[in-house]
Amino acid sequence: MFVITLPLFRKNCVAAHTLIVPQNAEDKVMESDDEMGNVAVAAYNAMLVAVSTIKSGGKNEDVTTAVERVAKHYGVSPISSVRMHQMKRFVIDGVKEVALHSPTPDELKEFGEEKVPACEFEQAEVYAIDVAMSTGDGRAKPGELRTTVFKRNVETNYRLKMKASRYVLSEVDKQFPTLPFTLRHFEDERQAKMGITECVAHALLTPYPSLHERLGAKVAHFKCTVLLLPSGTSRVTGLTLPDYFKSEKQPDEETARVLAEIAAKEAKKAAKKKKKRNKK
Repeated sequence: MFVITLPLFRKNCVAAHTLIVPQNAEDKVMESDDEMGNVAVAAYNAMLVAVSTIKSGGKNEDVTTAVERVAKHYGVSPISSVRMHQMKRFVIDGVKEVALHSPTPDELKEFGEEKVPACEFEQAEVYAIDVAMSTGDGRAKPGELRTTVFKRNVETNYRLKMKASRYVLSEVDKQFPTLPFTLRHFEDERQAKMGITECVAHALLTPYPSLHERLGAKVAHFKCTVLLLPSGTSRVTGLTLPDYFKSEKQPDEETARVLAEIAAKEAKKAAKKKKKRNKK
């Protein structure tokens, strides 16, 4: 899985994609196993359905319901900690959020999950459609691997004591004031590793932890960016699903209808492009 963040139209643009890397460079992936196929197809279809559901005047809870419906029919679980976010210039995790799973009262109490406040989508907004699903229970937890990705918490200030910590914060404020960064970006990476701990301890930096599902579970993650335009919702990033991800399970009737509409629109766009090329 890979994730990219780019500036677009003076706003942020993100994408994530899941693929299978063959053992040898010259090998070609022919097909995935059934579990991986189910979770990949489910996550990708849920992303497309979410894109179709997010529109001006719509509610975030409608998107959550649609994602849960797709997951149920493929027998997989949405990763409960993943959120879709509104994006603004220099902000990738805005106030408006969309959950992949609506927690029950028991889940709120037992697992400490948070209920996402209700919100309404508006024209001219930008959203990151972020969908991750698993063949496990959907409750990914931090593992033993140490993260090297962080983001500045601009609302917090603290007078740091260590010289290395002050160096880290100074470089972050100059180079990465709002977007995530990795320790590899620092010229003096050794000093950065020494100073990062104090910055995190006092909430000046927010870590992006490495999350893990239960042993043996398969996970798929897809993300794209959408613009809520007067003409409708437009997806501006995201790749097609690799051919080797297949599932024998069928989507529910509503999901199948949405996917058919999307396929028809894509075919119409492709025909128009082909017609323009032929004219040239």
